[in-house]
Amino acid sequence: MQRKEKIYFHNFLTGMRTGQNVTLEQLGWGLYSADMLSRIEAGERLPDKMTRDRLMERLGFEDDGFEDYLQPDEYDLWELRDRLVRAVDAGDVPEAERLLQLLEQEDTEENVVLRQLCLTMRAQLMQYRGASEEELREIFGEALSCTVPDIALGKWCGSLLAMQEWNLLAEYIRCGGDAGPVAGGEASDPYAVRAMEKLLEAVRASSKDVYSRAKICPKAAYYLCLEQLKAQPEPSAAVCRRLLQICAEAVEDLRSCMRMYWLCELLELMERILVMLAGLSLAESGERATASFELAWDRLRQKTAQQQSMAEAAAYSVEDMAAMGMPDDAESLALLTGQIRQWREVLTGLYRECGVSEHMENCCYLYSQTQNYRIGDVVRRRRRMLGMSVQELCQGICSEKTLRRLENNKMKTQRAIWRELFCRLGLSPECKRESVVTERHEVINMYRSAKDALNNRETEKVHRLLQQMKEALDEEIPANRQELKHMECLCRLHKQEISAEECIVELKKALQYTVPLESIKRVKDGADIYLTCGELGCLYNIAMKSKDEAEELNMELLESIARRCMPEDSIHTYINVYELIMDGVASRLGDAGDYEKSTEISERVMRECLSARRMGILSHCLYNRLWNKMEAVKKGTSAEPGISAVQELQKCIQLARLCKKTFHEKFYYGKLHTDWR
Repeated sequence: MQRKEKIYFHNFLTGMRTGQNVTLEQLGWGLYSADMLSRIEAGERLPDKMTRDRLMERLGFEDDGFEDYLQPDEYDLWELRDRLVRAVDAGDVPEAERLLQLLEQEDTEENVVLRQLCLTMRAQLMQYRGASEEELREIFGEALSCTVPDIALGKWCGSLLAMQEWNLLAEYIRCGGDAGPVAGGEASDPYAVRAMEKLLEAVRASSKDVYSRAKICPKAAYYLCLEQLKAQPEPSAAVCRRLLQICAEAVEDLRSCMRMYWLCELLELMERILVMLAGLSLAESGERATASFELAWDRLRQKTAQQQSMAEAAAYSVEDMAAMGMPDDAESLALLTGQIRQWREVLTGLYRECGVSEHMENCCYLYSQTQNYRIGDVVRRRRRMLGMSVQELCQGICSEKTLRRLENNKMKTQRAIWRELFCRLGLSPECKRESVVTERHEVINMYRSAKDALNNRETEKVHRLLQQMKEALDEEIPANRQELKHMECLCRLHKQEISAEECIVELKKALQYTVPLESIKRVKDGADIYLTCGELGCLYNIAMKSKDEAEELNMELLESIARRCMPEDSIHTYINVYELIMDGVASRLGDAGDYEKSTEISERVMRECLSARRMGILSHCLYNRLWNKMEAVKKGTSAEPGISAVQELQKCIQLARLCKKTFHEKFYYGKLHTDWR
């Protein structure tokens, strides 16, 4: 493997930082001096895992989608942290207290990010016990000051903070904390409203991608509106419109990345404000809303240069709002109210059916991470999957004794050794990476945009982005070549340029850039296995496109691989891959007539996605369950389904529209005219 493939963390960090024109001082504020951060970017020092994550989060990259490879001590600390976050999220106070005490025994004086986490989890437990606002303000302020100095001076306004830090600041302000002088906003507004509005403005002006923004902007918007309504229980029409725009912008962030953080709260609030504004109690027809809702919604959340200047001058009159495009007619307001109510009712029904709370009760979602692996586990599983002996793998790299100790997680291994082992195993040797290997910020964004467009069958956009990515990515790196070919095959299939059979042939070629097919098939015999997200994606699409159950990579094998790669007790850490693969497995099981098992899997996927606040796959799960029930009735293997096909399809339509999945929304509309009616 050539040296240029090895885009290690320090190079990756430098590329992400310089790609956004962020200075060393901005990135390291409250964490590192510019000199120390310069040493890190030079590769002279590798920060601990939590600080690496914090630096990337400050640069606006959400953890979801990255694979992270950890030394044994780092993995043990991450696992303890993950168990604590899960216990707090579940409201298991005794277990959370026990785990928190263990975590507090670590060296938190040196690791300020770890100390901040401990204080944050302590605050969550205090909230469960009904702590006073003053007590919470004190602990939130202490936690925030670990990495954000001089809060009361208001320096955070122009700073680069992670979503966890913005969250602590929002909680501190909500509890009455002094976050320093805040300019702008209505002079008559309470301090908390003006400070929260400034916080929202600062987050949106930062380098956060939409996935990171979606984790904090909806919460800050919700808090802002609550504070405003607390101060003005009967707000003026201008204030209502202002709050509606704030909520709509936050909801749009969630729609764009298919997440549900604080979504039910925002929808409830918007419906309440719309009713106050228009004095309406509406039940608009689906056909009417479909025709003009998007226009009304776009007008509601429209951001213009005029609006920006008005926000700075705090000039919000009824006439001004109308000039900005805010829908002021009764029909538009009725459509907005009707659509928001439909979304809320569908989501509330799903949450209740699955036994998951629809409301956000803590900030644990900000600390949930996916795909963290112990280096030794990856090396051991991959070696055995490939059928390599210890001697074959370590030859010319390290001693057999060193490899065995690494595989048993008995030692912290030199970076040079495990990276060479990764290369020999067909893996890219970065400790943290996406499915493509690059140090360029704009290419990561380009890749994520291409994935979104591919999911929505926007083939021309995918084709254009792929051409740009081919020029920007080094295709000598097998992982890059694999992912580009994978996406290109699917795009050509969607454009009907190739058949499903031809697509399978090309996908198998892409898969074998990094792993032989024969090695993967050994999983049937109970062999160990480790596959990257890119490899799992290729395998999934090969199995999904295959029509022959005798095919060597069929759904039975895919399900077996998924269960080995994603253990039942750790699904939350693999949710982005789990939801994709198991949704496909459920669909194909239904095609094969195993309706009961198919439905069981769909309902499990739905529960896991609701718990993780992910909504992109929910409509698929509902549709698959409906399809299974209706087909079972048609074939006489089941009694009447006890549900209305039309009502269930309407739910699918609403969920697809909420996610802006236009391809699937049209598909469900088409199904309204089938014989299921």
